[in-house]
Amino acid sequence: MRHLIFFCGFFLFLLFFFLRLSMVNKELAEQVFGYFGLILWSFQMAPQVYKNYRLRSTEGVSPYMLLLWVLSGVALGNYNIGLGVAIPLIVQPQLFVLITLLCLVQELYFDRGWRKATSLATFVGVLMVAGAVEVGLTYAYREAAARGDERAIQFFGVLPVMLILLGFVPQYWDILYHRRVQGISHVFLFMDFFGSVFSTISLAFRPSIDALSLVNYIGIAVFDAGIWLLYYAFLWIPGLQKKNKRDDVKDVEHNSTSSVATVDKDVAEANKPAKDTP
Repeated sequence: MRHLIFFCGFFLFLLFFFLRLSMVNKELAEQVFGYFGLILWSFQMAPQVYKNYRLRSTEGVSPYMLLLWVLSGVALGNYNIGLGVAIPLIVQPQLFVLITLLCLVQELYFDRGWRKATSLATFVGVLMVAGAVEVGLTYAYREAAARGDERAIQFFGVLPVMLILLGFVPQYWDILYHRRVQGISHVFLFMDFFGSVFSTISLAFRPSIDALSLVNYIGIAVFDAGIWLLYYAFLWIPGLQKKNKRDDVKDVEHNSTSSVATVDKDVAEANKPAKDTP
């Protein structure tokens, strides 16, 4: 918790510093904020992979969220390649897919009991299929661009945004069903949240704001903040927590033991010889 407060304070300081910088050079501020967001969004899943490895479990992290995010990264990689954007913006979705897929394979290895060789083969195989799909989508995008099909180009832009935001739905379902936030790395949430914040600020310094990108950035920040709030709500308000079966068994055992102890005490009192009266 102390480390998280330190990192938040540090990034808020950077935020204030670069906002001051923006008053001098808006173009420079746009690039700096954009690259900060890009770096955070390239490696935000790495802390989650480390936590899974340390706990030897992915419990609490929805595999459906991870799957949708892998698909989102593939779609975004295709879209950025089609647009011909800068190399870092092309590399970022590839790193995101690589690390998120590693996290998904950890689910198979740690929680589903797959063998290490099988899990590794699955990781390599899915990575190759994802690369092939991205190449195919890139050719489809270029074909649509050559025909001037604006609807198809818009579809390629909307698809990754829809997938990344829909990925939060199964995670929220899991959290609300079990009434707890477990297994999710707070460092991951921190990096994802501030990646959105920096990207949104960068967008604000552009001559024109892309509405689709704005929805994507703000949506991710809101969902991340929501998971944080739910974590502390379940932690600080015990009434919101879901009592599991183990706790129910403990309560039954405790009540049974108390009942038996009371009966034994009553029997002992009944069998106790009466005192002689003088």
